[in-house]
Amino acid sequence: AMTDKKEFGYVVLALGGTWITNTILSIQVSKARKEYGVEYPNLYADDRHGPVRDSFNQVQRGHQNFLETWGPLSVLMVVNGLKFPKTSAICGALIAFGRIVYGVGYAMYGPRGRMPGALIAHLGDIPLMFLTFYTGYKIIKQ
Repeated sequence: AMTDKKEFGYVVLALGGTWITNTILSIQVSKARKEYGVEYPNLYADDRHGPVRDSFNQVQRGHQNFLETWGPLSVLMVVNGLKFPKTSAICGALIAFGRIVYGVGYAMYGPRGRMPGALIAHLGDIPLMFLTFYTGYKIIKQ
């Protein structure tokens, strides 16, 4: 059998957590745009923005780093959640929380500030990636 519908609710909650992560990081970028004067359509600050360039770009990169993996990791959460809902949900929660810590740390402390959040997020995303192969194997063998 795939999964108990009730247990799959944990996966749905973890996915919801990733939306909270995106919202927090988006708000952080919006505030930084106002603070550093980086207007749309500029995705990043450049030399025109002078000494605030790196400060804004660190905030923006924290959000972009999340967005670059959000879609694929959401798919992996759902697929793995069909067979291992609690494990998938725990991985998803680690990713969501870790990416908030990552984005806030990057914004406040620069590149070194990313490390605690990266560690937390990787405790979720790396096992989730490996679990995908085990999930596939288990589905084939059932």
